Amino acid sequence: ECLQALYRAVTPSASDRINIMLLDEMNLSRPEHNFADFLSALEKEPGERWILLVESQLPNAPTMLQEGREIRVPENLWFIGTANQDETTNELADKTHDRAFVLELPRHEDSFQPNKAMTPRVYSFSSLNEAFRRAQASMSTEVKELLRFVSKSDLSSVLEKRFGIGWGNRFERQALKFMPVVKAAGGSLDLALDHLLSSRIFRNGKVTGRYDVSRQDLEAVQDALMALFERKPLQAVPERSLAAIQQDIQRLERGA
Repeated sequence: ECLQALYRAVTPSASDRINIMLLDEMNLSRPEHNFADFLSALEKEPGERWILLVESQLPNAPTMLQEGREIRVPENLWFIGTANQDETTNELADKTHDRAFVLELPRHEDSFQPNKAMTPRVYSFSSLNEAFRRAQASMSTEVKELLRFVSKSDLSSVLEKRFGIGWGNRFERQALKFMPVVKAAGGSLDLALDHLLSSRIFRNGKVTGRYDVSRQDLEAVQDALMALFERKPLQAVPERSLAAIQQDIQRLERGA
């Protein structure tokens, strides 16, 4: 089924649709191993995303296989994986986590009614992708300046000295793609940066959830984070990142 869906996504009838492949409870397996070829391919340019299916060319191979043995992962195919976070499941490895966009869905007891007066919209892949690219192009300079501002801040120094963590090229590439889209969709660069920091830097196993750091280390990075967001061009409260740090300080206080 997955192979057929992958092939179907590059056919003319589906090439301008967003094709979604759902990997339910993907952390029950080992995505960093079983999904490794795809993780590597998705970081390449769209025309270079080829997955080797078999070592030698297949007889009478489907026409869109390269050399009769490789299949392309098209840009209009999105992989969405679900993962429960509890003591019965495996934590996603860095290789998987750092290459994905992470969206946490906390439990909400309150119900709500959808706005049925809203008009449904249908987007082709090309129109949505063009909207992404327009936003990224128009705010590229602004985001690069903000990233330089963050890299020269005390937060960067504290992360490197106390936690051995640097920003890396992948973080910058993701920020240049993600942050402009958040702002174009009605958010702010502050909100987008907080999301990236909380899901990339202050997640379990990076800064938080470690047993080789002290409360003083966490308080130092918390102070540096607050000082950063209190200065222009930010001047906002990084609620998600602060919540992650505070939760880990409480863990240390309990002696966990």
